[in-house]
Amino acid sequence: MISEILIVLIFLLTFFLIMVRPWRFNETTGALLGALLMLVFLQPHHILEALGFATPFATPQVTTWNVVIILIELMVISTFLDDYGFFEWCAVKAMQMAKGDAWKLFTYTYVVTCLITAFTSNDIAILTLTPIILKFCRRANLNSKPFMYAFFFAANIASMFLLIGNLTNIMIADAFHLGYVDFAAYMFLPTMAALVVNYVIFRYMFRNSITARYQPLEHVNSKDLIKSMPMVAVGLVVLAFVLIGCGFASAIAIPLSAITTIGMIAIYLAERKPMLRTKRISWRVVVFVISLFIVVKGLEVSGVNALAGSAILSIVGQNPIVATFFMSMMSAFLCNVVNNIPMTAMMVPVSLGIAHTQDMALAMAYSLVIGSNLGANITITGALAGILWIECARVEKWTTGITEFIKTGLTVTPLVILASAAVLALEITLF
Repeated sequence: MISEILIVLIFLLTFFLIMVRPWRFNETTGALLGALLMLVFLQPHHILEALGFATPFATPQVTTWNVVIILIELMVISTFLDDYGFFEWCAVKAMQMAKGDAWKLFTYTYVVTCLITAFTSNDIAILTLTPIILKFCRRANLNSKPFMYAFFFAANIASMFLLIGNLTNIMIADAFHLGYVDFAAYMFLPTMAALVVNYVIFRYMFRNSITARYQPLEHVNSKDLIKSMPMVAVGLVVLAFVLIGCGFASAIAIPLSAITTIGMIAIYLAERKPMLRTKRISWRVVVFVISLFIVVKGLEVSGVNALAGSAILSIVGQNPIVATFFMSMMSAFLCNVVNNIPMTAMMVPVSLGIAHTQDMALAMAYSLVIGSNLGANITITGALAGILWIECARVEKWTTGITEFIKTGLTVTPLVILASAAVLALEITLF
């Protein structure tokens, strides 16, 4: 009993360190310290299971090693495109296409963010587009806040569409054995519903914050932003290969990391700068993710997951419609208590234990996708994406108040979640 209490206390300490970051701790240091403390209470087989390896005692429901490899290799592909100017070209091209109309620019920023996020990931979009958006707002003398909020919220919504759009998507799909194509088919309409509702609310919310006109960047030749057209072409071909190849990988039951590995090798061979490209990987994020898996494993060992499963089952029973709305909303808000990555790692085994029918499995899996992605739009600390966003923005001398963000998030996001969950519930009912 004492060890279980200590495990829960370590869990709470870890997330205090991640959220509050006292004594100049960053989120990775806090997660790593929590993982090291948790190791005291874990057996060697628990650690192997936390890393995604089967043991004689258990077969993990999330293959952590596969998730981490995909994360690293998507970073390689995305930073490659970023370093050769592709994402900046997209942003400046959108600014020029708006031709001085600030509301058109707002819309184009939203659409470009959705496209880049959908085919890379929300974390990559946030890392690459945050400085670009702040720079073009300064150039055009525009209020940055509407553009920064719209871009950030859009990135977290659009990441629901594809399996590779968010680390949590990969974890859920891995555990529930969701096919790459099936995932996209189920999440396309809920994602579109969420994007439309969010956009309409923001258009109204920021109606007095955006000036009608700005000075267009006619003097900037967008082609000059591309540092090497052949390299950008290689990056886009590799990205297309990964997007298509992941569909085939799911169909023939091979790890998605096999496809992303081929893409990464192609990038290394084309660029021939392995050390430079490897340095561009955010190893801090990798350590953060692995540490969180270990911390959450401790929580599972303590029995907290079983208690949570019993409580949820008593509420949703085996009703997929109730489960869709309840899990979407609950998991979104839970992200802001324990962050979306550990929330997902904790809720995956709980959800699997509740899902006794095919419809319930679909409801639990895809509502968890909705919650783990949209939960990032309630508070800045609800997901790794928010932490990355605000840190990148501070480098560019821009920030936003936590209270102001929460007020916006609580106004907009519950409505967006309800819209997305309603479409998902309709899909499960009809198909």
